[in-house]
Amino acid sequence: MIELVDRRVLGGFVCVDAITGSPVVPAIPVTTPQWTVKPNRSGIYVIFNGPGFDLLTGQFIPTGTWPAAVPFEVTLQDPSRRYLPRRVVVHAPLAVPAIPPAPVAPAGVFVPQQVPLYPSPAAVIGPNWASIHASVTRHGSTPSQGLPWAVLRVVRNSDQSVIATGQTDVNGEALLAVIGLKVQANTTGHGPVTVSTVAATVTAFFDPSVLTQPASWIPNPDDILTNLSNPALKSSSQPVLLASGQELSMSFDLTV
Repeated sequence: MIELVDRRVLGGFVCVDAITGSPVVPAIPVTTPQWTVKPNRSGIYVIFNGPGFDLLTGQFIPTGTWPAAVPFEVTLQDPSRRYLPRRVVVHAPLAVPAIPPAPVAPAGVFVPQQVPLYPSPAAVIGPNWASIHASVTRHGSTPSQGLPWAVLRVVRNSDQSVIATGQTDVNGEALLAVIGLKVQANTTGHGPVTVSTVAATVTAFFDPSVLTQPASWIPNPDDILTNLSNPALKSSSQPVLLASGQELSMSFDLTV
């Protein structure tokens, strides 16, 4: 006997490589207390249920007011260590699209939230990438002490756009990479009409409170990235010229 079962999901998220933007497949293990989250074969983590949402999961066409999304935290840990572990806040239930002939609503539940995963320092580098091996250390430490879970950004000087983001591992080492660099028009008004390098600034940010966390603690890099003006953060910047296929090493010494 064939039985038709309709089940509504509450949303989803997908892990993407922070350098390439490609979905991470196969999906890596996820931990999230009190919520039912399972990855599918496409690498999308489907949110099936959560505290207080049992009644919504059986409504294919919801009636009444759809509740506002609530945040909850998940932990992602790659057993192969291709990517650094991280925590991230996701939201559910996501918006329900309008039903014709109602006006078109945002895709909501059909557009999974993207969660960037930062490659480990030993990740394989593409042949045309502009890559940076960065080391973030504590000033004055002997022997040198790497600062764990610092966040680094590469900002293009010409338009102040962020072109790469990375994070250090427990030893204070990180990999950043920019892909797709090509010969570009020179907008400075000086020198040749085209240039093959991109002027950028690399900045390392570190939250000193990380040093008080237990060894098993897993960070949420968004806590730094969404609060860069926090005066408690320690930071250091350096200029760099990037070119396709280039591989650089940089060190940041922070007073903590």
